Amino acid sequence: MIPTILEKYHTELEHFKRNEIIISENELEVLNPDSLNFKSSKYLGYPFIPLSMEYPKDIKGNVLIPTIQINFAEIPKTDWFPDKGILQIFLSQDFDFKNEDCFVQYITEEQLKEPHIEDFSFLKDEFYRSNPFKSIYSLAFGQSTCWASATDSSYAFRCEEFNDLHIEEFMVELFDEDEDTYEEFYDFFTSESMGSKIGGYGYFVYGDVRQIKRELKDHQLLLQIDGSDESVYNAEQNVYMHLFISKEDLKNLDFNNVYVDWEVTD
Repeated sequence: MIPTILEKYHTELEHFKRNEIIISENELEVLNPDSLNFKSSKYLGYPFIPLSMEYPKDIKGNVLIPTIQINFAEIPKTDWFPDKGILQIFLSQDFDFKNEDCFVQYITEEQLKEPHIEDFSFLKDEFYRSNPFKSIYSLAFGQSTCWASATDSSYAFRCEEFNDLHIEEFMVELFDEDEDTYEEFYDFFTSESMGSKIGGYGYFVYGDVRQIKRELKDHQLLLQIDGSDESVYNAEQNVYMHLFISKEDLKNLDFNNVYVDWEVTD
């Protein structure tokens, strides 16, 4: 719901809203074996890897851990994401929340018709010790709309009520002066952007990395994994993952230049 003091800007706020795909996670409470289909969307489990492809490994030759698999055929149809193919994210066995610890690849519609690896006995339980996920999750998807984000650098709504302050700065002032209005702003400008999702606006704890890395300035949010609800669990920490991609690369189904950013809170 739009904050009361901003209701007069309804038309302008409407202009900034974005469609998104919400991810619902269901923990299966098992690490191995994987009972889900090889092509299913999932966290952990066994991925779909055509026999014609080499299984992903790090620079030392160690096998990577299949961590996230999104089958685009399972998400609601949109005009901005593919409706076929599978996005996969692998993490190194000694994963330490570094960009270089991640490997992203895309399985095409044609490759999904090929014979694939079925024996994953080489993935030993001890390989998962550093992985932020501790068991397999099945995934479901629903289409939604994200109106706003106080922390996403691509969100550009401004108005005279903000007094030339950034939204976050204005909300800090509200926190001290008007608790009820602050709650309205939090629900609209923060809660709207939280949760695991494909597309939409992102939620950032320490700041949007696209403000720091100029080469990412025009990249859009491809995927957000929100670990604040323990769907991603790492000891006593909350884990957030963001994937960014350029519009041109997404249009061409080129996922080789996807940028992965992690945020970890105590």
